[in-house]
Amino acid sequence: MRRLEVAEIGELLGLDVVAHLSTIDSQGYPHVTPIWFLWEDGRIYLTSYPGRPHLGRIMRNPKVGLVIDVEAELRADGERPNKQVRLVGDATVSVDPDETWTRRIQAKYIDNTVAPGAVDRAMARGRVVVAIAPRKITAVASV
Repeated sequence: MRRLEVAEIGELLGLDVVAHLSTIDSQGYPHVTPIWFLWEDGRIYLTSYPGRPHLGRIMRNPKVGLVIDVEAELRADGERPNKQVRLVGDATVSVDPDETWTRRIQAKYIDNTVAPGAVDRAMARGRVVVAIAPRKITAVASV
């Protein structure tokens, strides 16, 4: 394993790949939710429909984990090198009243020329924003 360079971390955090959010359930077990994200100003932002189970878990226990990873094509030696950013931090849940975060995250993942109106349809159901302030970030790549 090797540590990722700053430019590699930025590149990985800018990809339109799914992150995996880990929250703690009422029994103390981790629960992992795949979710879209946006990295800005040293925080991870996510949005979700109100009432989703992971939001309740965050409100009960704001300590979360998040992993963003990508894998390269299979090499002749049978390896699939990967790059990953793992973080743990504290999350807050709030209303996204002007839908700024939701629109920005949706725009990262949805090409409006391919799926016209998709972002507006998502807004119709209302959204909340989750902001994660990282306490520790680990960014590595396999060799």
